[in-house]
Amino acid sequence: MRVPAATIWDTRIQTVCAVISAQDEDDVELWMSGNFGQVSLNDPRVIINPNRLYPIEQVIQRKRRFAINVFAVGQRDAAIRIINVRRRTPGKTAVLGLPFAVEAKYGIPYITDCLRTVFCEVEEALETGDHTVFLSRVLESRRNANYATQRPLLYPEVSGSPSRYPRISGLVRRAVTMSGVKDQLRQFLQKRRGKVTVDLQKNTYVEGGQTDAEVAAILQPGSKDLGRVIAPPGRAPAVLSKTVGLCVAGVGQWGSYHAQLFAQADPKVDLYICGRDERRVATVARLCGAKGYFLGLEKAVADPRVQALSLALPHHLHPSAAQMAAAAGKHVLVEKPIANTLAEADAMISAARKAGTILMVAEDMHFRPAVREAVKAIAGGDVGEPLYMNVHAGGLRRPGGWQASKELMGGGVMMDIGVHYVRALRLIMGEPDRVLVTGAMQLNTKMSGEESVQVLFASRYGWQSHMLLSWAGPRGHCPDIVIAGDRGVLHLWPRSKFYDYYPAATQPLPAALSYIRPAWLAERLIKPEMQRVRRTIPDADCLGYLSEMREFLAAVAEDRQPVTGAGDGRRDVEIILNGYESLASGGWVDTKLTT
Repeated sequence: MRVPAATIWDTRIQTVCAVISAQDEDDVELWMSGNFGQVSLNDPRVIINPNRLYPIEQVIQRKRRFAINVFAVGQRDAAIRIINVRRRTPGKTAVLGLPFAVEAKYGIPYITDCLRTVFCEVEEALETGDHTVFLSRVLESRRNANYATQRPLLYPEVSGSPSRYPRISGLVRRAVTMSGVKDQLRQFLQKRRGKVTVDLQKNTYVEGGQTDAEVAAILQPGSKDLGRVIAPPGRAPAVLSKTVGLCVAGVGQWGSYHAQLFAQADPKVDLYICGRDERRVATVARLCGAKGYFLGLEKAVADPRVQALSLALPHHLHPSAAQMAAAAGKHVLVEKPIANTLAEADAMISAARKAGTILMVAEDMHFRPAVREAVKAIAGGDVGEPLYMNVHAGGLRRPGGWQASKELMGGGVMMDIGVHYVRALRLIMGEPDRVLVTGAMQLNTKMSGEESVQVLFASRYGWQSHMLLSWAGPRGHCPDIVIAGDRGVLHLWPRSKFYDYYPAATQPLPAALSYIRPAWLAERLIKPEMQRVRRTIPDADCLGYLSEMREFLAAVAEDRQPVTGAGDGRRDVEIILNGYESLASGGWVDTKLTT
Protein backbone atom coordinates (compact mmCIF):
# COMPACT_ATOMS: atom_id res chain seq x y z
CA MET A 1 0.00 0.00 0.00
CA ARG A 2 1.09 3.61 -0.46
CA VAL A 3 2.00 5.62 2.63
CA PRO A 4 2.88 9.33 2.35
CA ALA A 5 6.47 10.12 3.31
CA ALA A 6 6.74 12.37 6.34
CA THR A 7 10.30 13.51 5.45
CA ILE A 8 12.61 13.05 2.47
CA TRP A 9 14.42 10.31 4.40
CA ASP A 10 11.27 8.18 4.41
CA THR A 11 11.71 7.52 0.70
CA ARG A 12 14.27 4.83 1.59
CA ILE A 13 16.22 5.18 -1.64
CA GLN A 14 18.76 2.34 -1.81
CA THR A 15 21.83 4.52 -2.25
CA VAL A 16 25.38 3.17 -2.20
CA CYS A 17 27.35 3.87 0.99
CA ALA A 18 30.57 5.80 0.36
CA VAL A 19 33.05 7.95 2.25
CA ILE A 20 34.16 11.24 0.75
CA SER A 21 37.81 12.03 1.51
CA ALA A 22 39.75 15.22 0.83
CA GLN A 23 43.14 16.65 1.75
CA ASP A 24 43.15 19.55 4.18
CA GLU A 25 46.35 21.52 4.83
CA ASP A 26 47.87 18.94 7.20
CA ASP A 27 44.94 16.62 7.79
CA VAL A 28 42.54 14.33 5.93
CA GLU A 29 38.84 15.13 6.18
CA LEU A 30 36.12 12.49 5.89
CA TRP A 31 32.36 12.52 5.47
CA MET A 32 29.93 9.63 5.02
CA SER A 33 27.82 10.17 1.90
CA GLY A 34 24.49 8.44 1.42
CA ASN A 35 23.46 9.97 -1.89
CA PHE A 36 26.20 10.66 -4.40
CA GLY A 37 25.11 10.07 -7.98
CA GLN A 38 26.06 9.85 -11.62
CA VAL A 39 25.38 12.90 -13.76
CA SER A 40 26.78 11.94 -17.18
CA LEU A 41 28.76 9.20 -18.92
CA ASN A 42 30.45 11.30 -21.60
CA ASP A 43 32.53 12.72 -20.00
CA PRO A 44 31.89 10.83 -16.72
CA ARG A 45 30.67 13.17 -14.02
CA VAL A 46 29.28 12.69 -10.52
CA ILE A 47 27.50 14.89 -8.01
CA ILE A 48 27.91 15.01 -4.22
CA ASN A 49 26.22 17.27 -1.68
CA PRO A 50 28.14 17.30 1.62
CA ASN A 51 26.46 19.01 4.56
CA ARG A 52 27.87 22.51 5.12
CA LEU A 53 28.18 21.79 8.86
CA TYR A 54 31.00 19.33 8.21
CA PRO A 55 34.60 20.48 7.67
CA ILE A 56 34.92 18.57 4.41
CA GLU A 57 32.62 21.01 2.60
CA GLN A 58 35.07 23.88 3.19
CA VAL A 59 38.03 21.65 2.31
CA ILE A 60 36.52 20.68 -1.06
CA GLN A 61 35.68 24.34 -1.72
CA ARG A 62 39.39 25.17 -1.31
CA LYS A 63 41.11 22.11 -2.79
CA ARG A 64 38.55 21.25 -5.51
CA ARG A 65 39.50 17.56 -5.45
CA PHE A 66 38.22 14.56 -3.51
CA ALA A 67 37.77 10.78 -3.61
CA ILE A 68 34.60 8.70 -3.33
CA ASN A 69 35.44 5.54 -1.38
CA VAL A 70 32.70 2.97 -1.99
CA PHE A 71 32.35 0.46 0.86
CA ALA A 72 31.57 -3.23 0.47
CA VAL A 73 28.82 -4.90 2.47
CA GLY A 74 31.46 -6.54 4.68
CA GLN A 75 32.67 -3.11 5.84
CA ARG A 76 29.47 -2.26 7.74
CA ASP A 77 31.17 -1.82 11.14
CA ALA A 78 33.77 0.57 9.71
CA ALA A 79 31.02 2.58 8.01
CA ILE A 80 29.10 2.92 11.30
CA ARG A 81 32.26 4.16 13.04
CA ILE A 82 32.71 6.81 10.34
CA ILE A 83 29.07 7.94 10.66
CA ASN A 84 29.43 8.24 14.45
CA VAL A 85 32.82 9.97 14.55
CA ARG A 86 32.68 13.46 16.02
CA ARG A 87 31.87 16.00 13.33
CA ARG A 88 34.47 18.59 14.41
CA THR A 89 37.28 16.29 15.53
CA PRO A 90 40.61 16.67 13.70
CA GLY A 91 42.64 13.62 12.75
CA LYS A 92 39.67 11.42 11.87
CA THR A 93 41.85 8.89 10.04
CA ALA A 94 43.89 8.24 13.20
CA VAL A 95 40.74 8.02 15.33
CA LEU A 96 39.16 5.50 12.96
CA GLY A 97 42.32 3.51 12.25
CA LEU A 98 41.54 3.22 8.54
CA PRO A 99 44.27 2.43 5.96
CA PHE A 100 44.88 5.59 3.95
CA ALA A 101 47.19 6.66 1.16
CA VAL A 102 47.57 9.74 -1.01
CA GLU A 103 47.37 9.19 -4.75
CA ALA A 104 50.43 11.10 -5.94
CA LYS A 105 49.04 11.58 -9.44
CA TYR A 106 46.11 13.64 -8.14
CA GLY A 107 47.15 14.59 -4.60
CA ILE A 108 43.95 13.03 -3.25
CA PRO A 109 43.82 10.91 -0.08
CA TYR A 110 41.80 7.69 -0.30
CA ILE A 111 40.94 4.58 1.71
CA THR A 112 43.06 1.74 0.33
CA ASP A 113 40.76 -0.97 1.70
CA CYS A 114 37.38 -0.46 0.02
CA LEU A 115 35.38 -1.83 -2.91
CA ARG A 116 35.93 1.03 -5.34
CA THR A 117 37.65 4.42 -5.38
CA VAL A 118 36.54 7.26 -7.65
CA PHE A 119 38.93 10.24 -7.90
CA CYS A 120 37.15 13.49 -8.77
CA GLU A 121 37.74 17.16 -9.55
CA VAL A 122 35.12 19.86 -8.96
CA GLU A 123 33.83 21.68 -12.02
CA GLU A 124 31.04 23.66 -10.39
CA ALA A 125 29.80 24.33 -6.84
CA LEU A 126 26.13 25.16 -6.30
CA GLU A 127 24.86 26.61 -3.01
CA THR A 128 21.54 24.93 -2.19
CA GLY A 129 20.91 25.89 1.45
CA ASP A 130 22.29 23.63 4.15
CA HIS A 131 24.11 21.55 1.52
CA THR A 132 26.55 22.47 -1.24
CA VAL A 133 26.22 20.51 -4.48
CA PHE A 134 29.53 19.77 -6.23
CA LEU A 135 29.33 18.82 -9.91
CA SER A 136 32.59 16.99 -10.51
CA ARG A 137 34.54 15.33 -13.30
CA VAL A 138 35.76 11.76 -12.74
CA LEU A 139 39.54 11.60 -13.06
CA GLU A 140 39.82 7.85 -12.53
CA SER A 141 37.85 4.92 -11.08
CA ARG A 142 39.52 1.87 -9.51
CA ARG A 143 38.06 -1.47 -8.44
CA ASN A 144 39.60 -3.42 -5.55
CA ALA A 145 39.96 -7.07 -6.56
CA ASN A 146 39.82 -8.15 -2.89
CA TYR A 147 36.09 -7.31 -2.87
CA ALA A 148 35.19 -8.86 -6.25
CA THR A 149 32.53 -11.12 -4.73
CA GLN A 150 30.89 -8.49 -2.50
CA ARG A 151 28.11 -6.07 -3.35
CA PRO A 152 28.24 -2.42 -2.26
CA LEU A 153 27.05 -1.48 1.22
CA LEU A 154 23.73 0.39 1.09
CA TYR A 155 23.22 3.50 3.18
CA PRO A 156 19.92 2.36 4.79
CA GLU A 157 21.89 -0.59 6.23
CA VAL A 158 23.90 1.77 8.43
CA SER A 159 21.80 4.93 8.83
CA GLY A 160 19.61 5.80 11.78
CA SER A 161 20.09 3.35 14.65
CA PRO A 162 21.63 0.33 12.92
CA SER A 163 20.86 -3.07 14.44
CA ARG A 164 23.54 -4.92 16.38
CA TYR A 165 22.39 -8.06 14.58
CA PRO A 166 21.84 -6.97 10.96
CA ARG A 167 21.22 -10.45 9.53
CA ILE A 168 18.50 -11.27 12.06
CA SER A 169 16.94 -7.82 11.63
CA GLY A 170 16.98 -8.23 7.86
CA LEU A 171 15.26 -11.62 8.03
CA VAL A 172 12.60 -10.22 10.37
CA ARG A 173 11.95 -7.21 8.10
CA ARG A 174 11.64 -9.42 5.02
CA ALA A 175 9.32 -11.84 6.79
CA VAL A 176 7.05 -9.06 8.04
CA THR A 177 6.94 -7.44 4.60
CA MET A 178 6.40 -10.59 2.52
CA SER A 179 3.76 -11.99 4.87
CA GLY A 180 1.61 -8.89 4.50
CA VAL A 181 1.70 -8.11 8.23
CA LYS A 182 3.40 -4.79 7.56
CA ASP A 183 0.67 -3.63 5.16
CA GLN A 184 -2.09 -4.81 7.48
CA LEU A 185 -0.59 -2.85 10.37
CA ARG A 186 -0.27 0.27 8.20
CA GLN A 187 -3.90 -0.04 7.08
CA PHE A 188 -5.06 -0.43 10.69
CA LEU A 189 -3.11 2.63 11.83
CA GLN A 190 -4.31 4.69 8.87
CA LYS A 191 -7.97 3.88 9.68
CA ARG A 192 -7.48 4.93 13.29
CA ARG A 193 -5.71 8.16 12.41
CA GLY A 194 -7.92 9.07 9.48
CA LYS A 195 -6.65 11.02 6.51
CA VAL A 196 -3.19 12.43 7.19
CA THR A 197 -1.92 15.59 5.53
CA VAL A 198 1.86 15.64 5.38
CA ASP A 199 3.91 18.82 5.14
CA LEU A 200 7.05 17.22 3.66
CA GLN A 201 9.06 20.43 3.51
CA LYS A 202 8.28 21.47 7.11
CA ASN A 203 8.85 17.99 8.56
CA THR A 204 12.19 17.62 6.77
CA TYR A 205 13.31 21.03 8.04
CA VAL A 206 12.27 20.26 11.64
CA GLU A 207 14.00 16.87 11.66
CA GLY A 208 17.29 17.77 10.07
CA GLY A 209 17.33 20.92 7.98
CA GLN A 210 18.89 24.33 8.64
CA THR A 211 18.40 27.79 7.26
CA ASP A 212 21.39 29.91 6.24
CA ALA A 213 21.13 31.77 9.55
CA GLU A 214 21.10 28.49 11.48
CA VAL A 215 24.11 27.18 9.56
CA ALA A 216 25.99 30.39 10.36
CA ALA A 217 25.11 30.06 14.07
CA ILE A 218 26.26 26.42 14.20
CA LEU A 219 29.52 27.23 12.41
CA GLN A 220 30.24 30.31 14.53
CA PRO A 221 32.65 28.36 16.83
CA GLY A 222 34.25 26.75 13.76
CA SER A 223 33.61 23.65 11.65
CA LYS A 224 36.65 21.97 13.23
CA ASP A 225 37.71 22.07 16.90
CA LEU A 226 41.45 22.79 16.99
CA GLY A 227 41.60 23.62 20.69
CA ARG A 228 43.42 20.49 21.86
CA VAL A 229 47.21 20.73 21.62
CA ILE A 230 48.17 17.92 24.03
CA ALA A 231 46.96 14.33 24.18
CA PRO A 232 47.22 11.36 26.56
CA PRO A 233 50.02 8.90 25.75
CA GLY A 234 49.05 6.33 23.16
CA ARG A 235 51.41 3.65 24.48
CA ALA A 236 52.51 2.20 27.79
CA PRO A 237 56.03 3.12 28.99
CA ALA A 238 58.67 0.57 28.01
CA VAL A 239 60.27 -1.83 30.47
CA LEU A 240 63.69 -0.52 31.48
CA SER A 241 66.53 -1.76 29.34
CA LYS A 242 69.15 -0.76 31.91
CA THR A 243 69.42 0.12 35.57
CA VAL A 244 68.46 3.63 36.64
CA GLY A 245 69.68 5.06 39.91
CA LEU A 246 66.91 7.26 41.31
CA CYS A 247 66.63 9.23 44.54
CA VAL A 248 63.34 10.41 46.02
CA ALA A 249 63.86 13.77 47.73
CA GLY A 250 61.30 14.29 50.48
CA VAL A 251 59.98 11.89 53.10
CA GLY A 252 56.62 13.43 53.88
CA GLN A 253 53.40 11.67 52.99
CA TRP A 254 53.83 12.30 49.29
CA GLY A 255 57.56 11.55 49.26
CA SER A 256 56.91 8.21 50.93
CA TYR A 257 54.29 7.47 48.29
CA HIS A 258 56.76 8.32 45.51
CA ALA A 259 59.23 5.91 47.07
CA GLN A 260 56.63 3.12 47.13
CA LEU A 261 55.72 3.75 43.49
CA PHE A 262 59.31 3.69 42.26
CA ALA A 263 59.92 0.48 44.23
CA GLN A 264 57.03 -1.08 42.26
CA ALA A 265 57.81 0.55 38.93
CA ASP A 266 60.61 -1.67 37.65
CA PRO A 267 63.13 -4.14 39.10
CA LYS A 268 65.94 -2.24 37.38
CA VAL A 269 65.46 0.81 39.64
CA ASP A 270 68.19 1.38 42.22
CA LEU A 271 66.22 3.40 44.74
CA TYR A 272 67.64 5.94 47.21
CA ILE A 273 65.91 8.24 49.68
CA CYS A 274 66.84 11.79 50.65
CA GLY A 275 65.64 13.96 53.54
CA ARG A 276 66.72 15.91 56.61
CA ASP A 277 65.33 13.82 59.49
CA GLU A 278 67.62 10.78 59.62
CA ARG A 279 65.24 8.65 61.64
CA ARG A 280 62.39 9.15 59.19
CA VAL A 281 64.64 8.89 56.13
CA ALA A 282 66.05 5.58 57.36
CA THR A 283 62.56 4.25 58.07
CA VAL A 284 61.24 5.12 54.61
CA ALA A 285 64.37 3.64 52.99
CA ARG A 286 63.96 0.39 54.92
CA LEU A 287 60.23 0.05 54.18
CA CYS A 288 60.74 0.65 50.45
CA GLY A 289 63.78 -1.58 50.12
CA ALA A 290 66.02 1.31 49.08
CA LYS A 291 69.74 0.71 48.51
CA GLY A 292 70.63 3.65 50.72
CA TYR A 293 69.78 7.16 51.80
CA PHE A 294 71.19 10.68 51.96
CA LEU A 295 70.87 13.46 54.51
CA GLY A 296 70.59 16.65 52.46
CA LEU A 297 69.90 17.20 48.77
CA GLU A 298 73.49 18.31 48.14
CA LYS A 299 74.79 14.83 48.92
CA ALA A 300 72.20 13.15 46.70
CA VAL A 301 72.94 15.23 43.61
CA ALA A 302 76.70 14.77 44.11
CA ASP A 303 76.55 10.96 44.29
CA PRO A 304 77.49 9.24 40.98
CA ARG A 305 75.08 6.36 41.67
CA VAL A 306 72.12 8.74 41.29
CA GLN A 307 71.11 9.56 37.72
CA ALA A 308 67.74 11.11 38.47
CA LEU A 309 65.75 12.65 41.29
CA SER A 310 62.07 12.76 42.14
CA LEU A 311 61.30 15.98 43.99
CA ALA A 312 58.40 15.52 46.43
CA LEU A 313 59.06 18.79 48.25
CA PRO A 314 57.04 21.83 49.31
CA HIS A 315 56.12 23.92 46.28
CA HIS A 316 58.40 26.84 47.08
CA LEU A 317 61.47 24.54 47.15
CA HIS A 318 60.98 23.19 43.63
CA PRO A 319 62.99 25.86 41.76
CA SER A 320 66.17 25.71 43.85
CA ALA A 321 66.15 21.88 44.07
CA ALA A 322 65.54 21.40 40.34
CA GLN A 323 68.25 23.85 39.34
CA MET A 324 70.70 22.24 41.76
CA ALA A 325 70.01 18.84 40.22
CA ALA A 326 70.33 20.15 36.66
CA ALA A 327 73.66 21.78 37.47
CA ALA A 328 74.89 18.35 38.58
CA GLY A 329 73.64 16.74 35.37
CA LYS A 330 70.75 14.90 37.02
CA HIS A 331 67.33 14.30 35.47
CA VAL A 332 64.35 15.57 37.49
CA LEU A 333 60.75 14.55 38.06
CA VAL A 334 59.16 17.38 40.05
CA GLU A 335 55.80 17.14 41.77
CA LYS A 336 53.06 19.40 40.52
CA PRO A 337 52.85 22.33 40.34
CA ILE A 338 56.17 22.86 38.60
CA ALA A 339 56.56 26.13 40.55
CA ASN A 340 54.55 28.91 42.14
CA THR A 341 55.38 31.50 39.48
CA LEU A 342 56.12 31.49 35.76
CA ALA A 343 59.51 33.12 36.35
CA GLU A 344 60.51 30.23 38.61
CA ALA A 345 59.22 27.67 36.11
CA ASP A 346 61.15 29.36 33.29
CA ALA A 347 64.35 29.28 35.35
CA MET A 348 63.90 25.54 35.97
CA ILE A 349 63.22 24.81 32.30
CA SER A 350 66.19 26.92 31.21
CA ALA A 351 68.53 25.14 33.64
CA ALA A 352 67.47 21.70 32.38
CA ARG A 353 67.77 22.76 28.76
CA LYS A 354 71.26 24.18 29.37
CA ALA A 355 72.37 21.00 31.15
CA GLY A 356 70.77 18.70 28.57
CA THR A 357 68.75 16.92 31.25
CA ILE A 358 65.11 15.86 31.53
CA LEU A 359 62.66 17.97 33.51
CA MET A 360 59.22 16.35 33.81
CA VAL A 361 56.28 17.39 35.98
CA ALA A 362 54.60 14.57 37.92
CA GLU A 363 51.05 15.10 36.65
CA ASP A 364 49.04 11.90 37.05
CA MET A 365 46.08 13.21 35.00
CA HIS A 366 48.20 12.87 31.90
CA PHE A 367 48.41 9.13 32.55
CA ARG A 368 45.00 8.47 34.10
CA PRO A 369 43.38 5.73 31.96
CA ALA A 370 39.85 7.13 32.34
CA VAL A 371 41.01 10.44 30.82
CA ARG A 372 42.55 8.58 27.89
CA GLU A 373 39.36 6.55 27.36
CA ALA A 374 37.23 9.71 27.57
CA VAL A 375 39.33 11.36 24.85
CA LYS A 376 38.82 8.29 22.63
CA ALA A 377 35.09 8.18 23.32
CA ILE A 378 34.67 11.87 22.46
CA ALA A 379 36.66 11.58 19.23
CA GLY A 380 34.61 8.52 18.28
CA GLY A 381 31.41 10.54 18.65
CA ASP A 382 29.94 8.94 21.79
CA VAL A 383 28.92 12.29 23.28
CA GLY A 384 28.46 14.10 19.96
CA GLU A 385 29.73 17.64 20.34
CA PRO A 386 31.15 18.05 23.88
CA LEU A 387 29.52 21.10 25.44
CA TYR A 388 30.48 20.99 29.12
CA MET A 389 33.06 19.44 31.40
CA ASN A 390 32.10 19.58 35.07
CA VAL A 391 34.52 18.88 37.93
CA HIS A 392 33.77 18.34 41.61
CA ALA A 393 37.00 17.73 43.52
CA GLY A 394 38.48 18.13 46.95
CA GLY A 395 36.87 16.92 50.16
CA LEU A 396 36.99 17.84 53.81
CA ARG A 397 40.56 18.83 54.65
CA ARG A 398 42.36 21.28 56.98
CA PRO A 399 45.90 21.83 55.66
CA GLY A 400 48.64 22.68 58.11
CA GLY A 401 52.31 23.70 58.01
CA TRP A 402 53.61 25.03 54.70
CA GLN A 403 50.40 23.87 52.97
CA ALA A 404 48.43 26.43 54.98
CA SER A 405 50.66 29.25 53.70
CA LYS A 406 49.55 31.05 50.57
CA GLU A 407 53.10 32.23 49.96
CA LEU A 408 54.73 28.80 50.22
CA MET A 409 51.93 26.94 48.44
CA GLY A 410 51.48 29.49 45.69
CA GLY A 411 47.83 29.79 46.66
CA GLY A 412 45.33 27.37 48.14
CA VAL A 413 43.00 24.70 46.82
CA MET A 414 43.09 26.06 43.27
CA MET A 415 46.87 25.71 43.00
CA ASP A 416 46.98 22.35 44.77
CA ILE A 417 44.01 20.55 43.18
CA GLY A 418 43.02 22.84 40.35
CA VAL A 419 46.30 22.30 38.53
CA HIS A 420 45.35 18.59 38.15
CA TYR A 421 42.00 19.35 36.59
CA VAL A 422 43.38 22.07 34.35
CA ARG A 423 45.54 19.33 32.82
CA ALA A 424 42.49 17.06 32.51
CA LEU A 425 40.61 19.92 30.85
CA ARG A 426 43.39 20.52 28.34
CA LEU A 427 43.55 16.81 27.50
CA ILE A 428 39.81 16.21 27.21
CA MET A 429 38.36 19.48 25.92
CA GLY A 430 41.30 21.63 24.83
CA GLU A 431 42.90 24.94 25.68
CA PRO A 432 40.58 27.42 27.42
CA ASP A 433 40.48 31.02 26.21
CA ARG A 434 38.95 32.72 29.28
CA VAL A 435 38.54 32.03 32.99
CA LEU A 436 36.25 33.40 35.69
CA VAL A 437 36.79 32.48 39.37
CA THR A 438 34.64 33.18 42.41
CA GLY A 439 35.11 32.11 46.02
CA ALA A 440 32.73 31.22 48.84
CA MET A 441 33.19 32.25 52.48
CA GLN A 442 36.42 31.09 54.15
CA LEU A 443 35.64 28.66 56.98
CA ASN A 444 39.22 27.61 57.72
CA THR A 445 40.86 30.84 58.83
CA LYS A 446 44.04 28.96 59.79
CA MET A 447 45.10 28.86 56.11
CA SER A 448 45.94 32.01 54.16
CA GLY A 449 45.17 30.54 50.73
CA GLU A 450 41.65 30.09 49.35
CA GLU A 451 39.70 27.12 50.71
CA SER A 452 36.90 26.89 48.15
CA VAL A 453 36.41 28.25 44.62
CA GLN A 454 34.23 27.88 41.57
CA VAL A 455 36.05 28.16 38.25
CA LEU A 456 34.42 28.70 34.86
CA PHE A 457 36.41 28.23 31.66
CA ALA A 458 35.22 29.13 28.15
CA SER A 459 36.58 28.32 24.70
CA ARG A 460 36.14 30.07 21.37
CA TYR A 461 35.33 26.59 20.01
CA GLY A 462 32.05 26.63 21.87
CA TRP A 463 32.51 24.56 25.06
CA GLN A 464 32.64 25.52 28.72
CA SER A 465 33.92 23.90 31.90
CA HIS A 466 32.86 24.37 35.50
CA MET A 467 35.03 23.30 38.43
CA LEU A 468 34.05 23.19 42.08
CA LEU A 469 37.25 22.85 44.13
CA SER A 470 36.79 22.79 47.88
CA TRP A 471 38.35 21.63 51.13
CA ALA A 472 35.44 23.02 53.14
CA GLY A 473 33.28 19.89 53.16
CA PRO A 474 32.92 16.30 51.93
CA ARG A 475 32.36 15.44 48.27
CA GLY A 476 29.96 12.58 48.84
CA HIS A 477 29.71 9.82 46.22
CA CYS A 478 29.95 11.42 42.81
CA PRO A 479 32.16 11.35 39.72
CA ASP A 480 34.98 13.87 39.79
CA ILE A 481 34.67 14.56 36.04
CA VAL A 482 31.50 14.70 33.91
CA ILE A 483 31.63 15.39 30.16
CA ALA A 484 28.27 16.31 28.60
CA GLY A 485 27.46 16.52 24.90
CA ASP A 486 24.42 16.48 22.66
CA ARG A 487 24.56 12.69 22.15
CA GLY A 488 25.69 11.43 25.55
CA VAL A 489 27.36 11.95 28.92
CA LEU A 490 30.52 10.42 30.41
CA HIS A 491 31.09 9.99 34.17
CA LEU A 492 34.69 9.47 35.31
CA TRP A 493 35.19 8.10 38.81
CA PRO A 494 38.41 8.49 40.82
CA ARG A 495 40.15 5.23 41.80
CA SER A 496 37.76 3.15 39.66
CA LYS A 497 38.55 0.65 36.92
CA PHE A 498 35.54 1.74 34.90
CA TYR A 499 33.75 4.80 33.59
CA ASP A 500 30.06 5.28 32.83
CA TYR A 501 28.45 6.26 29.55
CA TYR A 502 24.88 7.52 29.29
CA PRO A 503 23.86 7.68 25.61
CA ALA A 504 21.09 10.03 24.50
CA ALA A 505 19.44 7.18 22.59
CA THR A 506 17.20 5.20 24.95
CA GLN A 507 18.55 1.80 25.95
CA PRO A 508 16.45 -1.31 25.10
CA LEU A 509 15.17 -2.06 28.64
CA PRO A 510 13.88 1.44 29.54
CA ALA A 511 12.49 1.73 25.99
CA ALA A 512 10.48 -1.46 26.48
CA LEU A 513 9.30 -0.44 29.95
CA SER A 514 8.08 2.92 28.65
CA TYR A 515 5.14 1.13 26.94
CA ILE A 516 3.77 -0.10 30.25
CA ARG A 517 0.48 1.49 31.30
CA PRO A 518 -0.55 3.22 33.46
CA ALA A 519 2.30 5.70 32.92
CA TRP A 520 3.02 6.08 36.66
CA LEU A 521 3.93 2.38 36.84
CA ALA A 522 6.39 2.75 33.96
CA GLU A 523 7.98 5.74 35.72
CA ARG A 524 8.48 3.70 38.87
CA LEU A 525 9.97 0.75 37.02
CA ILE A 526 12.43 2.76 34.91
CA LYS A 527 15.62 3.48 36.88
CA PRO A 528 18.44 5.83 35.79
CA GLU A 529 20.90 2.92 36.01
CA MET A 530 19.09 1.20 33.14
CA GLN A 531 20.34 3.90 30.78
CA ARG A 532 23.93 3.48 31.99
CA VAL A 533 26.57 1.65 29.98
CA ARG A 534 29.45 0.78 32.33
CA ARG A 535 32.75 0.40 30.49
CA THR A 536 35.70 -1.41 32.01
CA ILE A 537 39.12 0.23 31.85
CA PRO A 538 41.78 -2.41 31.13
CA ASP A 539 44.60 -0.70 33.06
CA ALA A 540 45.27 -1.77 36.65
CA ASP A 541 46.88 1.63 37.37
CA CYS A 542 43.56 3.46 37.50
CA LEU A 543 45.02 6.72 38.88
CA GLY A 544 48.01 6.86 36.53
CA TYR A 545 50.69 7.41 39.17
CA LEU A 546 52.61 4.22 38.39
CA SER A 547 52.54 4.89 34.65
CA GLU A 548 53.79 8.41 35.34
CA MET A 549 56.83 7.05 37.21
CA ARG A 550 57.52 4.41 34.55
CA GLU A 551 57.43 6.99 31.77
CA PHE A 552 60.00 9.14 33.57
CA LEU A 553 62.29 6.14 34.18
CA ALA A 554 61.95 5.00 30.55
CA ALA A 555 62.81 8.49 29.29
CA VAL A 556 65.95 8.50 31.47
CA ALA A 557 66.99 5.00 30.36
CA GLU A 558 66.33 5.70 26.67
CA ASP A 559 67.86 9.20 26.77
CA ARG A 560 64.75 10.87 25.31
CA GLN A 561 62.18 13.45 26.32
CA PRO A 562 59.08 12.13 28.11
CA VAL A 563 55.64 12.16 26.49
CA THR A 564 54.77 15.21 28.60
CA GLY A 565 57.41 17.85 29.13
CA ALA A 566 58.00 20.67 31.59
CA GLY A 567 56.28 23.09 29.21
CA ASP A 568 52.98 21.31 29.82
CA GLY A 569 53.37 21.84 33.56
CA ARG A 570 54.25 25.49 33.01
CA ARG A 571 51.09 26.01 30.97
CA ASP A 572 48.97 24.41 33.73
CA VAL A 573 50.37 26.89 36.25
CA GLU A 574 49.92 29.79 33.86
CA ILE A 575 46.19 29.03 33.58
CA ILE A 576 45.91 28.71 37.37
CA LEU A 577 47.62 32.09 37.79
CA ASN A 578 45.11 33.56 35.32
CA GLY A 579 42.48 32.15 37.66
CA TYR A 580 43.98 34.01 40.58
CA GLU A 581 43.88 37.22 38.54
CA SER A 582 40.18 36.64 37.98
CA LEU A 583 39.58 35.87 41.66
CA ALA A 584 41.21 39.19 42.58
CA SER A 585 39.46 41.27 39.91
CA GLY A 586 36.07 39.58 39.91
CA GLY A 587 35.95 39.44 36.10
CA TRP A 588 36.91 37.29 33.13
CA VAL A 589 40.63 36.96 32.35
CA ASP A 590 42.16 35.77 29.07
CA THR A 591 44.27 32.61 29.31
CA LYS A 592 46.62 33.39 26.46
CA LEU A 593 49.80 31.35 26.20
CA THR A 594 52.99 33.27 27.01
CA THR A 595 56.56 32.15 26.47
